[in-house]
Amino acid sequence: MPAPANSQSTRKRSPNGVLSRTPVALRLLEEEKTELEAAAARESRSTAALARLLFLRGLQAYRADQKVLPE
Repeated sequence: MPAPANSQSTRKRSPNGVLSRTPVALRLLEEEKTELEAAAARESRSTAALARLLFLRGLQAYRADQKVLPE
């Protein structure tokens, strides 16, 4: 189904099944938070959505390093 002519393309915030009622707190240094906010704004994402994306990418690297966690 095509998007309405006046709407900008929107990005879904999280995939189906994400536990949005049980958030995980992430403590960042002020500089890290500023960088996260700037990157999220550039990509038209919420800071939570970008933090999740970065976590998933980091988790892949962690699994590769540890060769322990299942995918």
